[in-house]
Amino acid sequence: MITVDYNDNKGIMELLVKQSIIPQFIYKYTSLLNLKKILKSNKLYFSKPSSFNDPFDCNLTIDTTNTDSEISDYVKDLAIKNKLSPSDEKKYLTRLLDPKERFDLTNTAIKLTKESYGVSCFSKKFDNLLMWAHYADKHKGVVIKFDILQDADLFMTPFPVDYKSDYPIFNYFKEKESIGKFLLENKSNDWKYEEEIRVMKQGSGLYEINKCAIVEIIFGCKTPDNDRKRIVRLANSKKWGNVEFVSAEMSLTNFKLDFNKYK
Repeated sequence: MITVDYNDNKGIMELLVKQSIIPQFIYKYTSLLNLKKILKSNKLYFSKPSSFNDPFDCNLTIDTTNTDSEISDYVKDLAIKNKLSPSDEKKYLTRLLDPKERFDLTNTAIKLTKESYGVSCFSKKFDNLLMWAHYADKHKGVVIKFDILQDADLFMTPFPVDYKSDYPIFNYFKEKESIGKFLLENKSNDWKYEEEIRVMKQGSGLYEINKCAIVEIIFGCKTPDNDRKRIVRLANSKKWGNVEFVSAEMSLTNFKLDFNKYK
């Protein structure tokens, strides 16, 4: 029997990796400018879901099908937490027995959640041609390889995106505790090629990275050599000693990239 200490983030992550639930290595496609910011600041930016480039991302079908008992339990819990008077509790219960009111409350909760969380997006793959073109400045940028076990606190816990043809159905009064992950783990099938991994934080902004977590920087096949040399010098000057440098090169025979150690 395996015992888990739920206060030990690294132990939890190691177990999830061992069981192949999450990958040990994840990849971020990005521009040279963003890479320089990361190397200089030793921080990674987590953006608000409301700023995502896909307007369909984080959309849900709101389900307002609830029993009176479910609504009553929700209001009782809310009344205790917010110390509502019996009269205010009764008014709120009466209001939420109306499906339209439940819809409006859920919609508001979704909007607030999109503003309150921070998300950083990664991929399981480093060699996707579309990703290089779309997110790594048309192959002039880089892919950063992260070892999540080297910074379990920052990456606790990555989850894969689930690709679907329809919006997921969400009932706030049954699943309100999981609204953040519920919003962020679903995306249109059109994006399936990304094989996206997301990490979620309570709040957007910059989060410090353990320098051992970045283990590789892959230069795009069109990254200018002068820029490659500048990045190597910058990484060395900022003591990113754990990083290896790799060059992506266009295959001479296939629609794919070859990868070799940068010298």
